[in-house]
Amino acid sequence: MKALTLAALIAAAPVATLADTLTLATPLAGGTVHAAGTDLSAYWVEDGDAAELVAFYTNGTAAPQPLRMRLTDGDRVVFGLPGQSGATWSFAREAGAVTITGEALHSQLAMN
Repeated sequence: MKALTLAALIAAAPVATLADTLTLATPLAGGTVHAAGTDLSAYWVEDGDAAELVAFYTNGTAAPQPLRMRLTDGDRVVFGLPGQSGATWSFAREAGAVTITGEALHSQLAMN
């Protein structure tokens, strides 16, 4: 019974969010974000009043897949990448910079 209680307490403990964040402050600056076994490399270029984000992602076993989007100041979008489970990806543009965050999904156990 003690082992079951201990397992329940450990499962109910707060889980730290594992997130990797990259901020690209200038056009053509690039970097890579890692989350849940997926690597996403990105850069952006100016396109009028928007940032044109160019990225490629892979889990290391498949060919890199392209991703492109336009972000104007104040835009923010969150989604999962096709074929890459286990993480959500956030793309935002604020104050002339583009921020990318990859956050691993986690499950929480609820017990009655």
